[in-house]
Amino acid sequence: MDAAAYLLLGLPILALIIGGPILKSRLGRGASEAGARAGQKFASDQLDAALTELGTTVVIQAAEPRAREIVASAMATKEREYVIRSDGAYGIRFVEPDDTVARLVPVADGTRMQIETFREYFGFPQTVQLWTDLRSRIAAAAEVREVAVAPGEPVRYVRGEPLDDRNARWVNEA
Repeated sequence: MDAAAYLLLGLPILALIIGGPILKSRLGRGASEAGARAGQKFASDQLDAALTELGTTVVIQAAEPRAREIVASAMATKEREYVIRSDGAYGIRFVEPDDTVARLVPVADGTRMQIETFREYFGFPQTVQLWTDLRSRIAAAAEVREVAVAPGEPVRYVRGEPLDDRNARWVNEA
């Protein structure tokens, strides 16, 4: 083989040796950015679903004293998760008893149970499932007492001042 053939064979090999790492880093960076975008979209969608669930209310079609009895009986066997606070509100505990604070609000057709404020941990509200469970327990406790319950007007939240580098307390928008 003559020198020109070796040169033609060597140039592509040399190009791969020099260009390979550059090409690899650019492809890796592009994949990393695409993954980060997909992760942010997923987190945003999950947060929207959580806010919708936390904003779901339940109307107990009874006066407030009767509604308080129903809520207390719904919380009775879950003292670890649910706390009746001294100010008349209800706490839902993830870590602290006031991670989520719910209140009874008089409405035209009874008493509405709604979340007033909640704290996020790890950048996300952690009491969504506990709130869903409490609403189900309230409906069951009301049914035993032959009191009707219905979905109430949804509540919207705004993110408050950060409590630390990742977490904040959300409050009722009203």
